Amino acid sequence: MHILEPDKFTLPFIDMVKSEFDSENHLFLCTSEPDPFLRKNNCNIKFLRNPYRRHLIENTILFFSSVRGASRIILHGNPLLFYFLLFPWLPSRTYWVIYGYEIDDRLIKIKRSLVNRLIRLYVLSRISGHITHIKEDSDYANSHFGSHAKFFYSPIYLSNVIDEKLILSETNRILTNPIRILVGNNTSPTNNHESIFRMLLPFKDENILLFCPLSYGLYDEYRDMTIAKGRDYFGNRFVAMTEFMKPDTYKEFLNEIDIAIFNHQRQEGMVVIIQLLNLGKVIYMNSSTTSYKSFVSRGFRVFDNTLIGVDGLFMERDVSENVSLARVYYSYERLLSSWNTIFDI
Repeated sequence: MHILEPDKFTLPFIDMVKSEFDSENHLFLCTSEPDPFLRKNNCNIKFLRNPYRRHLIENTILFFSSVRGASRIILHGNPLLFYFLLFPWLPSRTYWVIYGYEIDDRLIKIKRSLVNRLIRLYVLSRISGHITHIKEDSDYANSHFGSHAKFFYSPIYLSNVIDEKLILSETNRILTNPIRILVGNNTSPTNNHESIFRMLLPFKDENILLFCPLSYGLYDEYRDMTIAKGRDYFGNRFVAMTEFMKPDTYKEFLNEIDIAIFNHQRQEGMVVIIQLLNLGKVIYMNSSTTSYKSFVSRGFRVFDNTLIGVDGLFMERDVSENVSLARVYYSYERLLSSWNTIFDI
């Protein structure tokens, strides 16, 4: 049984499981109902009713009836953890898909109640396995929660699968004029855009263009502040991308980027970073993050963003191995084989 929030990542995952595996062996319990069509045409997809407190009894009955026959539970993120308190035998048969933000509240300054923190500790310290493509997230989760969960590698979702048919641009080694720089990936304050702007200030009079994707996310005030600061620092060399692009169009845009700079404090922005690796782009990241450490441990060439201040922005970097490694770790075949291993546990 899969417990998940229906969104742009998990809904394609449901379709993939239904098309590539025996869908009769899978039940999907969604935290809300995104599309009545799904309920009408899929008997193995169930939805809790919102608001939860008003429908507590019927939701609890639905949850129990769904999990009682499940040989294993795949928890996508950390929704509905409070139900695990009612059925304390569930964590031992649960495998947790780690998104990254759930592990350490301090990294993203989330304030949770004591009850909420205790529930998370109780459930996440007792689960059997971690599903992620960042082993260091699994290691950190075991350390943080005092658990002994086994690590299972998986690209997780289709969004992390690279497009092997995409033709690399001829100018993917910092040869374009002007040099095109990607800054961050969305409107979340965890991008720390201003810190990247400060890294780039010494180069503001060089022939560069800064592209800042700000069409995705929930933080409109932060988006507006970022646009104002970007224009203040770099004038017409700053491009605020506020219009949403279709996936194929966005991939084409990424193919024209020369350098990408991220300064997240945790694993974040993986969809964009993985596609950039596949395109052979130069990527700077925060070296303290589990994602940076994971890429380096697997042989990818990503760079500590403090090197911008040491070597300058135009230092040529060897990223020749990244494309082949991306196609080892993030192919569609690897996605299917990883989930096949998990489903056969």
